[in-house]
Amino acid sequence: MKLKKGILAGICAMVISGMASIGYGATQQEICKNMWDPFQSMRAVTGLMELTSGQCTQLSKDAAAILAGVKESHDSISVDKNYKVLNDEVAYHAANIDAAAKANDLEEVQVQFRRMTIACRNCHKIYKTEQRLVP
Repeated sequence: MKLKKGILAGICAMVISGMASIGYGATQQEICKNMWDPFQSMRAVTGLMELTSGQCTQLSKDAAAILAGVKESHDSISVDKNYKVLNDEVAYHAANIDAAAKANDLEEVQVQFRRMTIACRNCHKIYKTEQRLVP
């Protein structure tokens, strides 16, 4: 009887610890996939020679979506120092893209998009094997 209770307690402990470690929030892969469409939308605009007001509005919306994803990622995923630095870089450049789009400054949008792309790429290179981040 004690053996059955011990086995049952062990199984319960494993299930509870598994649920605690996995959690029910969005995974990092899902968060990155949600940021993929705004990222591609920005990429389409960065090759232009000038911006229209509609494109500026769209860039601001895309930057806000990426900022929301970065915040969700930072709040819901247990992070190490490297991830925090890369996450902060993406947030910084997305905020700069938003500001440049509001100022209708295409050159600054392109520069910040390039830098944000590098930060995203670095993060995906580092964590790809561990978390399978690439959407």
